[in-house]
Amino acid sequence: MTKAIFPSLSVALALLPLPALAQELPRQGSGVQRTDADGLIVATCRQGEGCHCYQSSHSLATLETQTDLAPPEGLDAPILVSLDGALFWSGESGHAVDLTYGGDGLCDPQIFPAGETGLPRNGVWAMTITDHSLSGCPDQVASAITGDIGLGHSERRPITWPRPFTMAPLTADNPAAGPWVDQGAGVWRNEVLNASGSMGGNARVTMTARVVSPTEIAVTSVFSTDALAALTGETCRSTTEARLRIAG
Repeated sequence: MTKAIFPSLSVALALLPLPALAQELPRQGSGVQRTDADGLIVATCRQGEGCHCYQSSHSLATLETQTDLAPPEGLDAPILVSLDGALFWSGESGHAVDLTYGGDGLCDPQIFPAGETGLPRNGVWAMTITDHSLSGCPDQVASAITGDIGLGHSERRPITWPRPFTMAPLTADNPAAGPWVDQGAGVWRNEVLNASGSMGGNARVTMTARVVSPTEIAVTSVFSTDALAALTGETCRSTTEARLRIAG
């Protein structure tokens, strides 16, 4: 289970010698399946981080031309493993290969390779609050919110991203947060809070996370309330920007 990530920062946001050769691996044919009439499973792995398995659009005969080693004999659908750029064959299932290189043993084949999806890598991530802006808030409220933001503050946490991928670790410490919704093009959105007060007025917190690259994520959190509109004539809105970058 993924641990809660960046608890103090999330409050501010809310308020606002290898590779081994294939012949050296156990040759187990169970679980190694063709994913269609031609394509085979390719596992893109990083030592200590596990693998991303995807369905190749190429036949076994074509993939054989990519390596100097012949596939293990006796298997119709061996897995082609890419480990930190080195290519070799395995008779293991994708799940077993994932475990071999530090994953959780889940490597269901995806449609696209990891390099094309650009999914974030597992590891230690550092999140830094980079910017904050306010609009429509009374001065005293604005001062209190700004003091809680911690602009420039940074924290580190290890993250293992769930499979299938979502941004769930970003709100793991907030049981009130809703599910992350994939908006497409690497953008995810979450409604953390949407509530009406007993005296009227609505308060809402939304978060948007955008995958910039496998090593960087941009997060925007917007807190808004119209409970103070009688004083300012506007909705009070606090917008916080943060960057997450892989640190190890």
